[in-house]
Amino acid sequence: MAAPRRVRLQIDERRTQLLRLGIEMFASRPYEEISIDDIAEAAGVSKGLLYHYFSGKREFYVEAIRASSLHLRQLTEPDPLLPPSARLRAAIDAHLDYIREHRAVYQMIYSGGISVAPEVGIILEEHRAFVMDRLLKNLGIARPRPTLRVALRAWIRMVEGTSLDWIARPELQQKDLRELLVVAYAALLDKALDKNVSEKRRRSASGG
Repeated sequence: MAAPRRVRLQIDERRTQLLRLGIEMFASRPYEEISIDDIAEAAGVSKGLLYHYFSGKREFYVEAIRASSLHLRQLTEPDPLLPPSARLRAAIDAHLDYIREHRAVYQMIYSGGISVAPEVGIILEEHRAFVMDRLLKNLGIARPRPTLRVALRAWIRMVEGTSLDWIARPELQQKDLRELLVVAYAALLDKALDKNVSEKRRRSASGG
């Protein structure tokens, strides 16, 4: 069983390498200017090998973005040994570290990815849902009320928007942006949880 497993790992590693190369290429040049031949040449592989992994350039593009999303999830995975507030700061810092290193990639995905392939919108929504679940898990809440769900979703979109702004205008220090996002999260959370408590009290008083 060892040999097939080793071959499978080698295949996965090659596919991962191709996707990493692809996302950097798509971030540096317009999608229309890149061909399968260009990708194969940059990767030092045959065009046939690319078609072995992907049906064409569009699938390669979508899968490269999916791989970037999964990579960012891994980088921002919070340390369970940290207290909740420290987990949030660490996750935001990891997110901003990624942006500082891959500015063009992040901008390409969040600013123009959907215009190339609508499937990118699905990937972005999956990423937002994953972040939402992570935040709720950190709060110890399994089924959020609408107010809290909307507040958390608003904060997630705020992170995306401020990240794009930071890429375009990087004069703000990372630590200052991180603290801005932390304060915004706390404010939204306090308001949402207060609203939930009020709704619960109102239902209880009305017998609902």
